[in-house]
Amino acid sequence: MRLIRKGLVGGALVGALALIPSAAEAQAQSVAEPRTVTVTPFVGVSFGTPTDLGSSLGVGFAVGYDWTRNLGFEFDLGHVFDVAGDDDNLDWSLTNFSGNVVYHFDVPRVTPYATLGIGWERSNPDYDVPDPVALRVGSSTEITWNIGGGVKVPFGERLLARADIRRFQVNDFAPDHWRLYGGLTFWIKR
Repeated sequence: MRLIRKGLVGGALVGALALIPSAAEAQAQSVAEPRTVTVTPFVGVSFGTPTDLGSSLGVGFAVGYDWTRNLGFEFDLGHVFDVAGDDDNLDWSLTNFSGNVVYHFDVPRVTPYATLGIGWERSNPDYDVPDPVALRVGSSTEITWNIGGGVKVPFGERLLARADIRRFQVNDFAPDHWRLYGGLTFWIKR
């Protein structure tokens, strides 16, 4: 199973990096533009839980507002289907909602960024065969914070390719984890 997990992570990284050279023509303009609204649907993979529960696919979307060329804000909703991918007795879904500050670095053609956010995570473990002796964690909603970064690459007039990695830390029973995703960002107001 570890080979499969490493294959998923490696495949996601290769896919994200493959988007960089495919950017239409080299553009000298900065990706982040003041007073711009963006929407990013994404597909990702989660991994790196403290007890090595496994990895899982996830989906989500983000809505962002670039206040200046460097500073932006973003609201992000993501869902992980089963963060305990290696456990046949446990299906553990996670849903995150967070508000994030995004700082874009001044680099032409490709824009790296750093992000820091806080929000809520809904954790929903589902056991196939309950064990009355073992301590079982129930569903919960907890405070979570995240830190990470990524890269945005212009891919046409109103489209960006985006790769992002973030670490989610939760305050109680839900598992801390990494999320790696690739998405397409659409400019709504420009």
